[in-house]
This record gives sequence, C-alpha cells and structure tokens, in this order.
Amino acid sequence: MLATMKGRKSSASKFDRKEFDQRTLSAAVNLIIYGCHVQKYNKSNKKPISRLYYLYEEDMDYLQYLHSGRPFAQCRIPLLDIIELREIPTTEQFQNLPYQRTLQITFASKKHTILFNTKDERDLFWQGLQYFIDVAEHNLIRDIKSTNDNPIVEQITLKQIKGMLPQLSITKQELKTLFNQFDLERKGYISNSDYQDLLKRLMNQDFVRFLFDRYAIQQMNKQEFIKFLTSEQSPYQKQCEDAFRLFAKQDGNSFSLSFLEFLNYLLSTYNQLFDYQKTQVYQSEDFPLTDYWINSSHNTYLMGDQLTSESSIQAYINAFQKGCRCVELDCWDGDNNQPIIYHGFTMTSKISFESVIETIKEYGFKYSKYPLILSLEVHCCVKQQDVMTDILKTYLNVNLLLLPDDYQSSEYYPKLNKLYYKVIIKHRGKMKSSLQYRERFISISPINIIPPPFEESESPDIVKKPSSSVQVEQYLNTPSTLKPRSQKSFKRQDHGLPINQYRQSTNIFQIEEEMKPNKIVHNTKTETTLRPKYKIQNIETQVQFDAPNPRCQIVQMPLKVDSDEDISIDKAKKDKSESLKLSSITALFGAPIKQQNRTVWEISSLEEGKVNENLLDYHRKYFTRIYPSGSRVDSSNYDPIPAFNSGSQIVALNFQTNDMPMLINMCKFMENGGIESGYVLKPQWMRSDGKKKINEFTSIQLSFTLSILVGYNLRLLNDQNAKVNPSIKISIRGLLQDEQNNKPQIATISQNGLNPQFNFIYKYNIRCPDLAFLIFEVLDASKSFLGWSAIPLSCMSYGYRAVQLLSQYLKPLPKSCLLVHVQKH
Repeated sequence: MLATMKGRKSSASKFDRKEFDQRTLSAAVNLIIYGCHVQKYNKSNKKPISRLYYLYEEDMDYLQYLHSGRPFAQCRIPLLDIIELREIPTTEQFQNLPYQRTLQITFASKKHTILFNTKDERDLFWQGLQYFIDVAEHNLIRDIKSTNDNPIVEQITLKQIKGMLPQLSITKQELKTLFNQFDLERKGYISNSDYQDLLKRLMNQDFVRFLFDRYAIQQMNKQEFIKFLTSEQSPYQKQCEDAFRLFAKQDGNSFSLSFLEFLNYLLSTYNQLFDYQKTQVYQSEDFPLTDYWINSSHNTYLMGDQLTSESSIQAYINAFQKGCRCVELDCWDGDNNQPIIYHGFTMTSKISFESVIETIKEYGFKYSKYPLILSLEVHCCVKQQDVMTDILKTYLNVNLLLLPDDYQSSEYYPKLNKLYYKVIIKHRGKMKSSLQYRERFISISPINIIPPPFEESESPDIVKKPSSSVQVEQYLNTPSTLKPRSQKSFKRQDHGLPINQYRQSTNIFQIEEEMKPNKIVHNTKTETTLRPKYKIQNIETQVQFDAPNPRCQIVQMPLKVDSDEDISIDKAKKDKSESLKLSSITALFGAPIKQQNRTVWEISSLEEGKVNENLLDYHRKYFTRIYPSGSRVDSSNYDPIPAFNSGSQIVALNFQTNDMPMLINMCKFMENGGIESGYVLKPQWMRSDGKKKINEFTSIQLSFTLSILVGYNLRLLNDQNAKVNPSIKISIRGLLQDEQNNKPQIATISQNGLNPQFNFIYKYNIRCPDLAFLIFEVLDASKSFLGWSAIPLSCMSYGYRAVQLLSQYLKPLPKSCLLVHVQKH
C-alpha cells in the first residue's frame, strides 16, 4: 500500500536513535498521524512559517507537510531519506530559539528546522517519527524493490527472508515449503530473481497481473495508465496526473510504471474505496448550523466507564483529535468556590472546571476552525455558576457566540461560514431574561484564543484555510473575578495514560464501609482529582481507555446516572436557580421537546430510545442532542443510525469506547475534512429547504455490484504467525427498508490469511444512498477479530479499489486491506 521507493537505499538506520519511554509510544503515534502545527524556520529565524506536519495517511511512508502554492505530492519527506534527527545546538545560527522545543530533520541535501509549542509535544513527535522510520525499513514491498535494485545481493537465505517478512500471516513451515520450491538443489539460498517470484507468489498477484497486462506490456506509460483510470476508475484528470507522478519511476527520459508500482497504486490512499476527494473539506458552508451533522461526544471527560473511571482533560484532547465539535461538561459545586467536573453520584474522579476550559482554549481550534459547542450540564449553585461564567469569559472571551438582540425574529440559526472559531455555550439557562443582564455582565477582557495560523494554497489538493491574520473584535476591558493564567503554567495532565492506550482492571470492588479518608487529592497546576466517599458492593467492571468495549456485566445502580434534565443535587437543599450571568453568554438554551412557540436558539435533549424518523421535519429548523441511556454504565454506545436518519444534529457517543457505533460515527465524519471539520452537510431533502420524508423512498436510487477479489495480510494481532480462516461479513446499514432488502452476506476462505482470493459477488439495490453505509467485518473462524471498515455510500468510488482495514482501536492496520471491484448499474 506504499508509494514506490525504487533506487533508494535506507539511510534512516545510520543515525543514532533517541531513547523514549515506551509508555508514551501510543500518544506519539497518535500525534504524528493526526498532525502537529509547528513553526518552520529557514536560514534566518526572523520569519518563521506555520506548517502542519503529519504522517501521510495509510501509506505511512512519508512525512507530509502543507506548503502554500506547492503541489501536494511535492510536499513530503520520504521516511527512508531521513539521515538525522536532532535538537538545534545553541552554537548554531538558531541560537535564539529554545532548543528544547526544536527538531531538525535532515534528509537528502535538505534540512527542516521546526519549533514546537512545548518540549513534550516535540518529544512525542520525535518518538512517533522515529517509530515509523523503523516500520518503513521493514516494509514488504520496499524490500522487493530494494532487493531488485541492488545487483550485489544475489543470494538470499531463508533466515534473511524471515527477517524481511515479520508481519506476514504465514507459518515458518509454510514459508520453508515455499522456499524449497525455488531451492531445488537445497543450497540454502535462492537467487534474486527467485526471491522476486517467491514474493509474487506470496502476494497472490495473478489477478492484478491480468489487469496490468490488459493495458500494458512490461511497463505502463502515462497514456496507458490514464487509459486504465478513465476506463476502469473514472477519476478526475488532475487526480490521474498526480497519481502517475507519485508512483511512476524514471526510465531514461520517460516515466513509467512497473507491475509492482501498479500494485502499489491499487493498494494506496489514492485508490481507496472511500473517495479521496471527499475526505477534504468540500461541502458548502452557506447553510444554517441545523443543516449539518455535528461530531459529538457524551460525558467527554471520562476515560472509561460511567461509575468508577478517571476524569481527565486528556479525554477532551482525545476527542478533539477525533474531530469532535461538541463536548460535554457536567458541572458541580467544588471546594473553595471552584466548580468541578465529574459524573454526579458516582466514584468517577473530579477535575476542575477551569482546567477543562484552559484545555479547550489550547486544543479546541487546533485541528478545526469550525464552531465548538460546549454542552453544559449544570448542577452548581448560582454563586459557582457565576464563577463558571468568569472562567469562560476569561479564557474564551470574544470567541463566545452571543444571543442577538433580535433573536425572536431569527428564522434560522446562523450559517456555518459565519461561525469560524466561535464557541457556542449550550445550557438550559433563561433566554428571555438574558438580554436585560447583558450590559451588566457581558463585558469581556481582551484576551483571545489565537486561531491556528493555517495557510492558503493554490493547489486543489490542499484545502484552503484562513491565514493567521484573523481580525477579531475587541470588547471593553472590565475587571474580572478571575485572572487568566500564563500559557506557560499550563501542563498537560493525563495521569500517565497515553493516548490510544488502555488500562484494564477486573477487580471486584468490596467496600464494606465508607472510604476513609473520603478525599484523595492529586494536585497539579491545572487539574485536581477528587474522589467522593461512596459505599459500593459487588460491582464487577472493566475500565478501558480507547479500547473496544468489553460488554462487561455491571450491577445496575438504583439511581439515574445520566440526564440532561433537572435533577436534584443531593438531599441538602442547594440553590438550583439559574445564573443570569451564565445565561448572558449562552447561545443554545435547553427546552423540552414538546415546548410550543420555540425559537431556533433552543435545543432539546433526548435519550437514545426516544428518537425516531418522525422528527425529520422538526430537525429541519431546530436542534436536538441525542445521548446514551443512563443504563449504559459500561460506556457502551447506542446505534447512531436511527438518530442520523432522523436528522438530529448532535448524536453524542462515548468516544472512549471503540465499538461498531463509534466506527460508523468515525467513518461518517471522515467525509468533508475529517478532524479538520467535524461537520457534514445533510442531503438537500433533509435540510431546511427540503420537504421529502423518509417513507417516500419507494424506488431504487442506486444499484451496484460488489466483488471482493483478494485480501492482503489478514492476521491475528496477538499471534501474527497463526493460521487463519478469514470470513468477511458485508452489511448495509441505513434506512430500515434498505437493511431488510439487502441482508448481510458472508464471504469465507480457509487456511489463508496472507493472500486469500474470495469468490464473492453480490448486487445491492439501495433506496436511500444518502443515509446508507457499506460495512466490512473480517473475522477468523473462531470469531477472532481481523479488521473492519465502513464507507458511506455517498462517498464510495467505483472500479478496482482498496478497502483499508482498521484495528479494534479504529487505527489503520498496516498493509491489511481488501481489493474489491464496484460496478454501478
């Protein structure tokens, strides 16, 4: 699945590796995959340029960066060309830079000198880059190429082959048997050409060879390649030229593709079943916010289950790195008049409200410029609600969206393109009374979130983003009860839990008496963890962090643990009045779903079981937020499909649980920019100007035939050499009629996970492709997990395409994919 590296030797192994704590490896991998905004310095450090550096998607073969006016394919550093990674010594020309936050990447004859926001961020990026350089050196297809390109290597032993192929799902005995078919004289080694034939046999390329030979002889030139694309794939002309330039090799004065380069293209990011063009921000932003689905999280602060897990600001960072644009904050009274966040009436730990808002300030717009909704579930007294307001104004100030004076006459909520870098406070509040207190409470000190300085690009491959010179309105400087902290004082707190790593606990809690002492405090400058006293017996739970939900059995608690409606705080009679000060900065007011004479500035919250397709007309103009049932104490997720079908804008899921609902949610929001957006425009018939209803889809709108041709590297994660009998379940999810008319299909093959050829062909007839998903689940005969993927049919490409399989943690499985053919009728 990788671009060609022909004619290049690996130099990455020549430089010394920097030692890192392996416990932070998952966080490092996560950071470099999602990308990091840095300052790049040229020969002079007077004019740094903002850059976004990230690993080149599934190929994992290049360090990609965005450059104004330069073609996308030319803005990348081949990992195997990197010669050295190091800090900038203070004796060099960049002596004024804080060297602890710098990294110099030396490759070929060039150097990239970059400055990170913090030393921790630099170290994570460095560790992640170093890791993927190691991975690149062991890449299967590159080993084929480098061996072919190096005439000195003429004899290859079985031991050498085993070292080159550590990730193949083939037993040692099977490899030895195959090796002996070429080593007929039992010399213990085979020739370079035999090694190439052995690898072709392993990869089972007969079908791809047939496809290659249909359009070319030995080498495929540009005209033949474009003929293949236009005949079989139907991509854009610009995409054709970019693909050829990226994968072709130079042969004299001309460029061409060998068979292996052609195979690389078929399995690359450029040829995915998920339309590459639709992973960019491409949809219109000139519609009211109610016309979009919004990537949303439930109880965002939790790292695990709903009863005993850790609350952490890291959970908010994780959510932002997954494209979330609506996060939840459950706010309660804390000590010393400082509000806290935790899951009320449970043993989840507590973090300060201020630490969360500080984290939102730093990370809320790091990946996306689009509006961020803070869903506040407030159980605080008025006094601490006022403190919350001061904190919000201090850190977020002019980014806060305010209720307009003429809100009652607003026909629709503001348009998406009018809300860049805006923070929308969702709170039940008192809308009618908020304006009269605006003059008294709304003055905000001129401290601003600085939007990430994205660059503009003339290349159609790069999404244009606003420049860093964003003009913001300045408000009157009025003294506040809170002083903003220096940015230097902010420290990321994750309680030792790196991103994408999970912790398990299968202990049975047996607490026969109240916990003493009743408060355990872990202090940092920005986050305090508190544990309340509680009496719990015989609760069996499994706490996981960014891992698949174990469906563990948990004793049901005899209390309501989740609700967006008013609940009593405790038996002590606390003041439940609403703070008009907090209402004055609220732009989405909670209201019952049955309320008459509502405005577009109100939103209703519904439990998962109360959503249905009859709400479609309601959602053309008004907001709802759907949240999980309170009985889901294990943080499992509900099926989001009915909520999406109803047109609900905010379908909140437990982001810490990687299950099928989260897979569907993630793949839905891969469209229109992924983490750079978090907003997907509804189809026209579901929007404010649409009139069509769900039950009116009575005829077939899309008919296509899916053929699964070959699988590559389908293996067990915990036993890579085990024999597998892969089985692929192909399902359609969407409207109930489409699911009933297109039953799940199964494709199986035995004793081959390395290169199975599937004899699967099925015709699908879809009434509503706008809401349909095509889902692949790959399991072993023992039901062990091998991979999965989901594609919205509205984003599906046609022709010969690769389906990148994802792990249980929703991360790409290197070199694990399916080659399919999709024909539209």
